[in-house]
Amino acid sequence: MNCEAISAADFGLADTAAVLTQAFSDYLVKIPFTAVGLTRSAVSDGVDLAESRIILLDGAPAGGLLIARRGWSSRLAGMALVPSARRRGVGRWAMERVMAEARARGERFMVLEVIEQNVPAVRLYEACGFGKVRRLVGFEREAGPPPAGGPALTEVDPRFVASLVSAGDIPNLPWQLSGETIAHLPPPHRAFGLDGAWAVISDPGAGEVVIRAIAVSPGSIGSPRARLTGLLGALNAAYPGKRWRLKALWPEELGDIFTAAGFARTELTQWQMQRALP
Repeated sequence: MNCEAISAADFGLADTAAVLTQAFSDYLVKIPFTAVGLTRSAVSDGVDLAESRIILLDGAPAGGLLIARRGWSSRLAGMALVPSARRRGVGRWAMERVMAEARARGERFMVLEVIEQNVPAVRLYEACGFGKVRRLVGFEREAGPPPAGGPALTEVDPRFVASLVSAGDIPNLPWQLSGETIAHLPPPHRAFGLDGAWAVISDPGAGEVVIRAIAVSPGSIGSPRARLTGLLGALNAAYPGKRWRLKALWPEELGDIFTAAGFARTELTQWQMQRALP
């Protein structure tokens, strides 16, 4: 078995997208990769295509690893192998390679999220020294009849909400919920607030709206969780007939905020994982 890792930037955006699409084709969650999507991930999620890797097995593309970078941390933003390359030690070899490269760059931590139900992947990351930080969960609220109005919302720049997320008291948020990520969300994402509670959402003109961030202004009067629940209800009233969704990226301990607003927890869960790179 001859393994080689080459830069995704050198391999080319379109070819990288094609390899990743093939590798993820039987994944629990379907992920269609495109050159445009990879470029946008570089902006919003800090994916470094020069440090991301395409794996060649005996000279043929066998999978890829997307690496995001911020400060002292890097994130495994995606990893998959084509079926013929699995259970041959390629995944362990690739992980050891990218961790060594991150260490050589001066990064001190590597983080990732992995679907809890993907047991082989969880075992691989644990074997590579990653520990579980917390369980991440998702929620959804199906479209219902229009509610009978609600209080007026205040619209703000999503970067304002991002600053509150960064200054908030929830430690070690998942990468995709961090203030840095939220600050890079452009229109049609929008941000709204009510009584000191704030949220960033995807395009409210679409049939499904994804909640990307929530935050509370410091010093606001009353229970922060009650204010957030009220904001979610006001959003539903402002945009009736929408299906609302939160991807499985939210710390499990925040779940009562969403269930109190009529959201139901989805079945898919993830582990947030981290390892030091001494």
